[in-house]
Amino acid sequence: MIRTLDFVFIVMAGLVCLGLYGIAERARVAEADLHASERAIAREHDALTVLGAEWARVTQPARIQALVERHLDLADMPAVQLSSLAALPRKDALPTLGAPPLREDNFRLASQTLSAPDAAPEMTLAVFQAGQAGQAGQAGQAGQAGQVGQAGT
Repeated sequence: MIRTLDFVFIVMAGLVCLGLYGIAERARVAEADLHASERAIAREHDALTVLGAEWARVTQPARIQALVERHLDLADMPAVQLSSLAALPRKDALPTLGAPPLREDNFRLASQTLSAPDAAPEMTLAVFQAGQAGQAGQAGQAGQAGQVGQAGT
């Protein structure tokens, strides 16, 4: 009986040793994977540092300005050419969902109007004041029509 008991304990010790070896081997493989991942992270961090330095160099305003002057034919435009109230569509003439889309020739016509030498800020102010006077007149007429409609009911 003692010999069978010794045999069982020896088999159990062997199984425990095999289990412990399997766990140790999995831990070694996991550690190797961890070191490989850490090296990959370090390489990516170095690459990001290099890319950050390159991005800082590429996005310098002086460099961009030099590239623009060398490759693009851009010129500064006076503020009168950039905006004018006469170029804006009237509020009642805004396109609706069923209306055709705005065409490029409409924009070309507006830019030609604005680039004309007589399109001065004084003219823009006069158009703005005339538009305000027209809106005030329309609002007054609408208010009178509402009063008439209320009086009739």
